[in-house]
Amino acid sequence: MLLYRSISRLALKGQSNINALTRSNLCTDALSSSPATAVSVKTVQEKWTSRFQTENVPEATTSIANILAHVLQLPCLGDVDKNKDAVLSDAQLAKIEELCECRIARMPVQYIIREWDFRDMTLKMVPPVFIPRPETEELVELILQQIDTQKEFSFLEIGCGSGAITLSLLKQVPKATAIALDQSKLACELTLENAKRYDFSEKLRIFKHKLVDKLPDELAGHRFDMIVSNPPYVPSGQLQRLDPEVKVYEDLRALDGGPDGLTVIKAILTIASDHLADEGILWLEVDTSHPPLIAGYLEEHGERLGLRYVSSYKDLFRKERFVEIVKV
Repeated sequence: MLLYRSISRLALKGQSNINALTRSNLCTDALSSSPATAVSVKTVQEKWTSRFQTENVPEATTSIANILAHVLQLPCLGDVDKNKDAVLSDAQLAKIEELCECRIARMPVQYIIREWDFRDMTLKMVPPVFIPRPETEELVELILQQIDTQKEFSFLEIGCGSGAITLSLLKQVPKATAIALDQSKLACELTLENAKRYDFSEKLRIFKHKLVDKLPDELAGHRFDMIVSNPPYVPSGQLQRLDPEVKVYEDLRALDGGPDGLTVIKAILTIASDHLADEGILWLEVDTSHPPLIAGYLEEHGERLGLRYVSSYKDLFRKERFVEIVKV
């Protein structure tokens, strides 16, 4: 499902061989000829809502609203309707046409406007780095509810993507320090850029590292108060069923969890065993089928790993989505 920005705090939230960056270049070439003047925001909004619906583009109304807000440099979507009678310049119309053609090509809005809101932060987005979902905002909230935000706190994020989780925690926990890992060079660079945007780069170390079952050598012996991850958890056989916005444009390495979706999760459990401090917590965002499987795995291997399954938690759709595990 396509995600979109709302006025309120909570955002409602084969073919895959096409390289996301190449697709981006193709869609940005689809400029229309010089448009006529005296065209209002309302006219353009109605035109593209209808076109998106005809082309079966998901979230047609919010797609064009986000594009208009971006081009007009409006702070929130509600301001689009407030400016519905404004006349667009030829340059604005051309830009809107360009970005809407990208949406017709099923590029996610986040990549089209090159930024997205996560909690109370606006983060830069670039394809094909994984786009943070609204459910992950709930994971951050769960963590903040269970830690003392005024104490010193060290944590590791595995698979940082745009840096959404790490930077949200650093913003809310003044004495926190973090290490973030990702196998994607682009993701590491994007996390650093977003960290600099909010002046958190001094509190954060970033490593490009392909996860197997250990951390980079520089972190040998390091212990954390918490490890958090929204890891690849989609079973490999289900990747081709994903929406085009995901399987064409996003990095499938950030999604592919192996045959049962648990390959990376099991590697993270091994890392948590080695790198969590006593009574440290591991938080995972997982597929809704995974909590009982993870609980069963720890029943069998928990004593060896020194880990105990604590609980699972539901997301806003009432699906079991988050797992809490403690180092014992």
